[in-house]
Amino acid sequence: MRPLPFRVAAPGKLYVAGEYAVVTAGQPAILIAVDRYVSVTVTPAEPAPVDTPTAQLLAHDHGIAAAKNKTFGTDYALAAWLVMDALRAERNIQRIPADLHFSSTLRSDTGEKYGLGSSGAATMAVVTAFNELYDLRLSVIDKIKLGILASIEISPKSSGGDLAAGALGGWVYYQAPDRDNLARVLTGNTGVTEAMTGPAWIPMRARRIPTPTDIQVLIGWTGSPAETDQLVSQATSNGAGLSWDDAFLRPSAANVNSLILALAEEKFPLIHVGIRTARALLARMADHTATLIETPQLTTLIESAELLEGVSAKTSGAGGGDCGIVLAEPTVDPAVIYNTWQQHGIQPLHLNVTQLGVGLEE
Repeated sequence: MRPLPFRVAAPGKLYVAGEYAVVTAGQPAILIAVDRYVSVTVTPAEPAPVDTPTAQLLAHDHGIAAAKNKTFGTDYALAAWLVMDALRAERNIQRIPADLHFSSTLRSDTGEKYGLGSSGAATMAVVTAFNELYDLRLSVIDKIKLGILASIEISPKSSGGDLAAGALGGWVYYQAPDRDNLARVLTGNTGVTEAMTGPAWIPMRARRIPTPTDIQVLIGWTGSPAETDQLVSQATSNGAGLSWDDAFLRPSAANVNSLILALAEEKFPLIHVGIRTARALLARMADHTATLIETPQLTTLIESAELLEGVSAKTSGAGGGDCGIVLAEPTVDPAVIYNTWQQHGIQPLHLNVTQLGVGLEE
């Protein structure tokens, strides 16, 4: 047991390439972890001031009540609490009464989500808090698996890429497991330990990838939070004339793998080709499925940035609002792009890639 209080933090994420394809088991994507965080401070339990969890507090009393009633609603942190508490019980470890206090820099000053994976970061923070509290000695892959087991109970289409980026930090290569065939540990009868093994996990991959040290990553926020689950459901269910495998999944996988090589070899022209190809594939998929991915504001974000030499840009994540991402060569002046964005009502997010995955804050 780690002495109380202590604090853990999980970074947010952004997709570089492979979004939408990644919801299919075994399809690759590239993400980055960014230096905005969900933090959890673990303290000795006190009587909960309210009956249900809030954005700031998941009390021990809340977890006990949820475990008794088998309810968690759409609360990712509470679902993670229940999964981790079940794992604790399976390991015959006595429960330690502890409260979880949350803070986040993944939202705007007015509380709007930036599209940086706040639910995934909260999930990963809870998993890691339990790992520290009970000295479970989980591997990084174990943490990702446990986060997926919690999150699929609420969002079955969630790929888990945000969990992988939060767990690993840096630039991350990710492939999702076969989530349709994973055991449900909260709404089913399978134990957590058993659910962490089996053939449904075979397609999953999560690892850090090498990248140029001098590449610039610039992020703009259009101020329109995306409904990720709704957009993904629409894209994957509306097939209107699109050969999903041949026209989207295979080209996306090939492009992600080519982009990984370009990043590792610091070949900026090929990096830009990879980003622009990813944008074109998303546009093709969006046209055939009537999914609004690239809003007019995101188009402005992309095209205004690409007026500069040495720049490529695209949407990041589900689209429909939220963020666009720019990869720029070291000679590019970010201020020029930021100024143009601001003239169009686009907010630059001054983020950096963090090399630190989820862990203790000393």
